[in-house]
Amino acid sequence: MGECAAPANPLAPCVPCAIRVWMKIIHWIAPLLSVSLLVSCQPAERHEAEVNDARNAVGPERSALPTAEPPLDREALLLAVIRAASAAGLGEDDRQAQNKLDGDRFELRLRFGCPGAAGRQRPGGAFNVRYDAEDRTLRLRAAPNVGADHPLIAAAASQAVEAVEGFWVGRPWLLSPDCPAVRPQSAPATPTEAKRAAKTGPHEAAPAPRVAIAQFFTDADPRTRRRNQRAYEAISKLAVDEAPSAQGYDLVLSGRLKKLPNGRVVACAVESEDVPPACIISAQFDRVWIERPDSRETLAEWGNG
Repeated sequence: MGECAAPANPLAPCVPCAIRVWMKIIHWIAPLLSVSLLVSCQPAERHEAEVNDARNAVGPERSALPTAEPPLDREALLLAVIRAASAAGLGEDDRQAQNKLDGDRFELRLRFGCPGAAGRQRPGGAFNVRYDAEDRTLRLRAAPNVGADHPLIAAAASQAVEAVEGFWVGRPWLLSPDCPAVRPQSAPATPTEAKRAAKTGPHEAAPAPRVAIAQFFTDADPRTRRRNQRAYEAISKLAVDEAPSAQGYDLVLSGRLKKLPNGRVVACAVESEDVPPACIISAQFDRVWIERPDSRETLAEWGNG
């Protein structure tokens, strides 16, 4: 401002001088205004960018991660058997429908050691529960009881099959692995009921459906996967305050369904139009364990079937 000389006429305004003064003021203020405007705009721009990122993250164009399907349980497997048995009884070709089962994971529970008549087992049978109260030792045994010598298995297997190992499914009409309800003992027949029964004769019991699940081994399969009919056994010592399970025990077969050479996962054989077809499920056992159903405690387990 000292550069502006005083005018000759003190009353006349120094226009050039005033202009130069204002130009210098603007020269110093302009950068400050620019910085102020830049600072005030950045938060708004940043907020808008964050909102756009959030919209893109949840937008319809972003696909959801795939979720693993739960393994087929006892109910799902037995319903598949019912459909296959119906197709076999009607003479229908269901191989295309069964293609969907090939490779599916499954977890099948076979209950044994139930209380009452359902839990009675023959010595040396496939399933056994023994408890020694003196030393509190519990012994469980589940032995494969399906082999290649059964007519159903022989019909389902091809010439390439060298061995078959598996189990018959006990009480396949029960979709849940629970023990059957214990029926109360019936009262003795009255004389009238006894005469009526003598006239009509005994009623023939309907044949129970037969369902099996087994592994079919060819010469291309590793022989280490075969058990050669060896039983699955578990031995444990119970605590002083622990009692054997009142609900029996579960043998759990886990793995994947595997298509047979005939193109079916479930093969059924029709013996008579009035008898339920016998069916077998082809599978690969990846893991087997014995479980206490009331606590889901694993008592013993085996890998690779």
